[in-house]
Amino acid sequence: MLKTTSEGGVDKQAWALTSKYPWVSRRGWLVLGLALLVHLGYWWIAEPPTLFSDFYKAYFPAGEYLWEDGFTAPWPFTESGAGGFVNLPILAWLFIPFVPMGEDAAGWVFLALGAAAVLVLTLLLVRLSDAVLHPAVPVSIAVLVALNGPMANSLREGNSTHFVLLMMVTSLLLLRRERDLAAGAVLGVCAIIKLPLLLLLGYFVWRRQWSVLSGAASALAGLGAVSLAVFGIETHVAWFTTCVVPFVSGVIPAFNVQSIDGFIMRLDTGASRLREWDPVARPAVQAIVRLVIMAGLAAAAYLAFRRPSRNAAVGGRLSVRDREVEIAVVMLLAIITSPVSWTHYYIVALVPWALMIGPLLSGAVTKLQRCLIIASMVLVSLPVVDVPEGLAPWLREALARTVISAWLFGGLALLVALLIERWNGREPVAVGAGEDSPAAEIAA
Repeated sequence: MLKTTSEGGVDKQAWALTSKYPWVSRRGWLVLGLALLVHLGYWWIAEPPTLFSDFYKAYFPAGEYLWEDGFTAPWPFTESGAGGFVNLPILAWLFIPFVPMGEDAAGWVFLALGAAAVLVLTLLLVRLSDAVLHPAVPVSIAVLVALNGPMANSLREGNSTHFVLLMMVTSLLLLRRERDLAAGAVLGVCAIIKLPLLLLLGYFVWRRQWSVLSGAASALAGLGAVSLAVFGIETHVAWFTTCVVPFVSGVIPAFNVQSIDGFIMRLDTGASRLREWDPVARPAVQAIVRLVIMAGLAAAAYLAFRRPSRNAAVGGRLSVRDREVEIAVVMLLAIITSPVSWTHYYIVALVPWALMIGPLLSGAVTKLQRCLIIASMVLVSLPVVDVPEGLAPWLREALARTVISAWLFGGLALLVALLIERWNGREPVAVGAGEDSPAAEIAA
């Protein structure tokens, strides 16, 4: 008989369940093939117009600079601002091995590594999901990855977001196995690369997960110490003042900044600044509106997290399911509330989708949740495009103030669905689960 662990982990034998269904082996593969064709279509219409633009503007030049001028060369490695290298200086070392390949070959090698990472990510997302709840869960997750517009954008940009998401999912699976120190260390590396993820550390402080925090602190301190030892304090002060402070104190109104800040700014500026990537000052009115929205989101998350856990009756400890839902909520909050969240950051939605796809397909969610999750899948999966310039001025202005923020709206819809999930606190039930059915034992 097929089993899962009591904490929500899927046993390897659960794969036998999905292999019995023709939909997965035949029609499922057809659907996945069509999804991959759509993904290729995204590459023809989606941003950016220049292939591997982030890799060629930021990552490769930083590695080339260190290769030519020494591994302790002074800052800046590349041009300043959103178009340059913005990570902790020591991370530029990761791109030195690409330099001997030459620029063109290096871009394609980076893409090949990214594609391999996405394949592994897909397998780990299936492992993260409750795959036994419905036979179509594995192929559904693969389709969601293939149809994901921000994923195509991250690969096309030559960005590192998909690598970070792979590490994030790895961290969640390590947490599920109670390897907290290792999970925290991986999380710390993720937060160094994508600073909005530092919010997750605040969550673990609130939940008093000290072993996770110890791992994260070790990674942060280790990388920080090595970076300081190699490049010195002056380089890090320059990095912080040019790559962190301007993007915290200002707002980028460009179309591919899918944060609350970007949305509020575009409501004011419309189509006039859709391709401006320099931070601009935040007007007082926008600052007040932003504060009200963020306070509301934080209050909603706090109230949901304060609800008793599913296993409160047996010791009050937070269940693995509730903890993973909460982590997914914080991940979404991190990108939604960050001053700068690029559209490709929304590949993070794949984590809550993996957690919710089993309950969604098996009918273990409310009607409102179903609508919100499906809406998020539609909106977040859209190809990353700008508002066309050939449209009538009034239409372009309307789209710039509304539809161009579709990924943010999808993230908000998914956030609400997760908060409902945490508030209700019900365990998902497998398809056809009666008291004596195999499906009931699988879900037990």
